[in-house]
Amino acid sequence: MEDPLSQFLSLVEARAVISTGLAARGLWAMHVPPVRALKCNMIKRGECTVETRGKRWRLTAGDCFLIGPELPFVIGTDLNRLPRHAAEVFAGPRESSYAQLDAGAGPDFLCLSGRMDLTETARFLTDTLPPIIVVRSDSPVAGRLHWLVGRLEDELSSNAPGSTAMARQIMQMIFIELLRNLPEERTGSWLAALSDPRIGAALRAIHDAPHRVWRLDELAGISHLSRSRFSARFRAAVGRAPMDYVLRWRMTLAQKALLQPDATIATIAAQFGYGSESAFIHAFRQATGLTPRQARQEARSKATDLPAGLDFSSNR
Repeated sequence: MEDPLSQFLSLVEARAVISTGLAARGLWAMHVPPVRALKCNMIKRGECTVETRGKRWRLTAGDCFLIGPELPFVIGTDLNRLPRHAAEVFAGPRESSYAQLDAGAGPDFLCLSGRMDLTETARFLTDTLPPIIVVRSDSPVAGRLHWLVGRLEDELSSNAPGSTAMARQIMQMIFIELLRNLPEERTGSWLAALSDPRIGAALRAIHDAPHRVWRLDELAGISHLSRSRFSARFRAAVGRAPMDYVLRWRMTLAQKALLQPDATIATIAAQFGYGSESAFIHAFRQATGLTPRQARQEARSKATDLPAGLDFSSNR
């Protein structure tokens, strides 16, 4: 069986894309607008400050950060300056994988960038993430990230057959490393709760059999806890009650199933263990705020109108 994170990334067909990096000099600031994607940036040289939602992080060479979808941010060596817009900085032709920003005499800065495109279904994941995940250069996961970044740079500078495909796969691995290494203090997230030996076991059981009519005592038994202790520990770790989580995961899968060309609401209802179409519609509306037909129509509309977007930039 796939683990829950792998299962989810397959479900939403998450796809990592290598984006144009940034080579800058001097004192500068840049505003990056929100996009419907996770945005990853790896500092290769120099220092910078990142600001989002009124909070700032100082980053140095070797640090890496992940910004959540639909979040604008400002990055630079001097955030007291009027920021330039990313579209301006990344406009025009480029001779390398990096856009150039020359702000005069001052320190050099270099970073690699990537984006992970996500569908609307990905809210099951993104709603649990903090606005920014920062991995410091001296953290345990940094060694693996640095090795992957080195391999990525080798492929980007190589003319070897398959180098583009290899680079994309490496970027996918970088994103997965970031996602599965959430800050230790982060709670209220199913992703972080997977590391809890008791609650993680229940989560994996739910993900393995979403169609099953789960009972609270069954999940508590899998976790080797009483019903009351399991409910309290699950809510503390995941941020929602066990049965609410079961419903939300089941309806996340149902949203995906609705996009299949020949799928009917009746067959999807039966697939996920509902005895009637009306019971399924009620559960779906409870979890998503939409009817299945409304969700299908909305998803298809968005799929035909995806923005090109910027993560710093446009695609490489």
